[in-house]
Amino acid sequence: MRSVTNSALICWDDELGIQYRICRLDYTEWEDGEYEYVFTPDYRVMDILPMVQVGGIPGLDLDLRRERYVRRNMQPVFMTERSPPRNRIGLWDELRSVGLDHYERLEWLIRTNMIYSGDRLYVIRYEEPQSRDFEDGIRRDAVALCRDMLRALGSGAEVSVSGRKLDHEEAVAVGRMLRLVLLSDKAKNPKKPDPPCVGRKRKEIGIETLRKVKLDIDSGRYTAGEMADILGISRRHCTAASENRA
Repeated sequence: MRSVTNSALICWDDELGIQYRICRLDYTEWEDGEYEYVFTPDYRVMDILPMVQVGGIPGLDLDLRRERYVRRNMQPVFMTERSPPRNRIGLWDELRSVGLDHYERLEWLIRTNMIYSGDRLYVIRYEEPQSRDFEDGIRRDAVALCRDMLRALGSGAEVSVSGRKLDHEEAVAVGRMLRLVLLSDKAKNPKKPDPPCVGRKRKEIGIETLRKVKLDIDSGRYTAGEMADILGISRRHCTAASENRA
């Protein structure tokens, strides 16, 4: 029986602006309507992070350390919390706004700029991690080197130093050390400009869109929270738009 699979990465950005790809998510749909979500956590990346701060992945008991978490013919909590249901008012307007002509929750999440306010997790399209080899003895700015290596570890790439690949425990230990170094540098140099964030960018909202937000909220068509989900912006911005009388 024929099937189609869509693959994504669940990401989280830390206070240093570094992206961590903590889990692969595959959605498969068969021609008879059966479907399946498969979560494949990257524990090497997760173990670098303070998971109390990340908050885990809603609906998954990561303490079990399973290689895969499968949800067959059921919508996972992760999806229902941050994507529109089939019976949502204005659903097809939302889908068309990101170029979708069919209903698929994962593809909608991939195409939006939304970062869920409850846990700051977001979704990007899956891409294979690129292995990195950091040569010993290369003269580089120490902080820049630390950041570059931590980004590589956060991407799920296999990292080597002078040709020697780091195993799980070594990668976690190095990642934690690099975070401490970079956080210390940030604390000592608070006025130092932050490097460009490689994660999800804030969504730019034009004046015409803001006017439409105000009209939709004032008319009762959508609440501020619903408009925030549609536009991929914070509820604060939607509330501000609805109160703007200019």
